[in-house]
Amino acid sequence: MTPQQFQTFLERSHALHAAIEDAVADLPPYAGNRFAVARQSGLLSIEHGVAAHALVAANFAAPGITLLRTQFETLVRGIWLMYAATDSWIEKLSVPLTADAAESGKDAPMLAKMLTELDGCPTMPRALLAQLTAYRDVTWKALNSYAHGGIHPLARSVSGYPLQLCRDVLRNANALCALAAQLCVIASGRLQAMEAIRAMHRDFLDVLPVIEAPEKNPPSGHP
Repeated sequence: MTPQQFQTFLERSHALHAAIEDAVADLPPYAGNRFAVARQSGLLSIEHGVAAHALVAANFAAPGITLLRTQFETLVRGIWLMYAATDSWIEKLSVPLTADAAESGKDAPMLAKMLTELDGCPTMPRALLAQLTAYRDVTWKALNSYAHGGIHPLARSVSGYPLQLCRDVLRNANALCALAAQLCVIASGRLQAMEAIRAMHRDFLDVLPVIEAPEKNPPSGHP
């Protein structure tokens, strides 16, 4: 991959992020704390994905890649809040931040438990769960290495980050942003708005990985 091709990829990704913002910015959540907090988690996931692009584009690849773990966990948190979280957890995670609220919410389920609870939820879309599980299986060890200062960032700090690798990693970030946009639409209750998300997938195939069949086409790229 040439520097010009990578720059074109970044510009197209920026256009994708703008399209996502246009699609979800004016979609208020459906009435109820569950929808509001799920939407907020989706928006946070998108924010992490956009920040990852900005960091990698500015030659801060290690912290940029590290953000993909937070991006993914925040997305799964939002989907868990939408489909599997108990009313008690919705209440705990919907209140204003105080010392007591932070203490009450500190034991919220982490990634593995959230995915397990989603797997047991009859209303959870199975294709979406398959996509989340495929992403976790392909990337999680490497992302943990970045989060904890392991072999991946240490070795890459010496050998460098090939542009092809950066592109593949950021394509995965784009996919997570697109899934978070779908979550925001679901949380709004205005499912007719999903057509804009479908159109976005068609228009930005050049910066999105194939995610229709995750069991056969897991997200590409290994940081």
